Amino acid sequence: MSGCRPAPVMRAQNRRRLSRALTLLLLLLMPLPIPAHSGTVRISFRTVQSLIVVEGKVNGNPATFLLDTGANRTIVGTNVYGNVRFEPQRIPRREPGAGLVGYSLRRSADLELGEHVWIAQQVSVMNLDELTQMLHLDFDGLLGQDILRQFRSVRIDYRAHVIELQE
Repeated sequence: MSGCRPAPVMRAQNRRRLSRALTLLLLLLMPLPIPAHSGTVRISFRTVQSLIVVEGKVNGNPATFLLDTGANRTIVGTNVYGNVRFEPQRIPRREPGAGLVGYSLRRSADLELGEHVWIAQQVSVMNLDELTQMLHLDFDGLLGQDILRQFRSVRIDYRAHVIELQE
């Protein structure tokens, strides 16, 4: 019988086939991997007077922010925040130098930038009328370091007009 194989050879081949079949079955039964979330928030921006301007929402209201990497906190103007139960005072003029002096309240707000939403993010709410007049630019708030520090890196792509916040 030239066509017959010895029993040990057939058993070894059967084991390999069974092993391959089980491996294939396990691969088919494994859940598909979730596509890797890039972990990157992409926010479009435009520049006005060399300032980076970002569109977003505050408590569902459309808002325009200036990216201010020097601001410790995100500041939202009273006009876009919504129902504020205090009479915010105007920002007093300050002696020459960096920084913004004024009266604000810490409040939580829902912020939306790009596809990312922050629920109950702590922001400073203040009257920004004086600052908008000084800069000759209409905006609703300053996007500060408290938001930026939540990410591992911040990349500004001027050619594509995109800010990438990588988690």
